[in-house]
Amino acid sequence: MKNGLNIFCNNNIKNFLLSLLSDYELTIMKLDLIKDNIQVSQANIIFISNNDIDLRDYRKLSDNCLVISNLKNLNFNNKSNILNSPLSINHLKNRIEHFVQNLKVQFHDLSLYNEKLINLENDNFCYLTKIELEILTYLIRKKETSKNFIKENILNIKSNIETNSLESHLSRIRKKMNTIKTKVKIKTKNEKLLITT
Repeated sequence: MKNGLNIFCNNNIKNFLLSLLSDYELTIMKLDLIKDNIQVSQANIIFISNNDIDLRDYRKLSDNCLVISNLKNLNFNNKSNILNSPLSINHLKNRIEHFVQNLKVQFHDLSLYNEKLINLENDNFCYLTKIELEILTYLIRKKETSKNFIKENILNIKSNIETNSLESHLSRIRKKMNTIKTKVKIKTKNEKLLITT
């Protein structure tokens, strides 16, 4: 399953980005759409140049934003997720990969960082396996999905194979969520999975 990236740019770099980041599912938007389309639970990559809109639009970016700019000494809230160009293609790709791998995902009082599941209200935490992290991250990002989608795209199990593997993973995730006392719940309705509070 490909990780999703939201790309904001006004430059004519769409084809370049599609080839450079072919391992990701890209949503490319114009910079003037940034205010309404920044996703807290997804990776957001922003390309800014001298000719782009007022920098005040970028001052309150979340930690899930990586800014790539040709502006000198660019600084937003002292965040380190800023790259100044020019950059080599390999350096750019490596930084984006590193950024996506270390992305924080949040949903209400729940935060995922690396393989750590954290309750933001009481600071309780526990660790997830890579598969549990992938399932929970996908569910937080989509809010609702089918069990078959997770079986086929995350667990790599063909839909015609009978297994309780997904139910086992969900059971362990729910226990860990109960351990940290989060208000977030994973619910099953027919063959759908939903994440709610």
